[in-house]
Amino acid sequence: MKKNFVVVMTLFLTTFLWCCTSSKNATNLKPNRSHLSGTWTLSNIDVKMPAAYKVSTVFDEAPFNDFKESTWNLIKNGNGSFTLTNGTKENIYWGVEGKGDNAQFVFKKLNGMKPRNVESGFKLDLGPISSNSFSATSNINAGSDSTGTITYFFTKK
Repeated sequence: MKKNFVVVMTLFLTTFLWCCTSSKNATNLKPNRSHLSGTWTLSNIDVKMPAAYKVSTVFDEAPFNDFKESTWNLIKNGNGSFTLTNGTKENIYWGVEGKGDNAQFVFKKLNGMKPRNVESGFKLDLGPISSNSFSATSNINAGSDSTGTITYFFTKK
């Protein structure tokens, strides 16, 4: 009887511990500021637009190709910056809004102002996040009844 009790308790504890272990998958983290903090390289950009629509600039800054291999420094307190390969640097204030599949990477270009004084900014839908990469997609109005997307792929430095 005592042996059966030990076997049953061992099975119970094993099952209990297995069920209660973290189910977080390191390749699909729930988006929050701590997961995106760090120094990132914008390694690739995927543009999907209607054939007649041309993207001239992104983030009111430069052509999207100028952002390839740019460095994004995202500090956990919300301050940060991006630096293009040509040396242009912009200070930003950034964060994560929403949860789960509705999470967005948001940022404001500061242009020497305090974040609370900057009214406009950018919102990008967050895709899969891992400890060393994430993607963010900007939905673009490409004319009457037409849309496109620009997806930015970041890798951790």
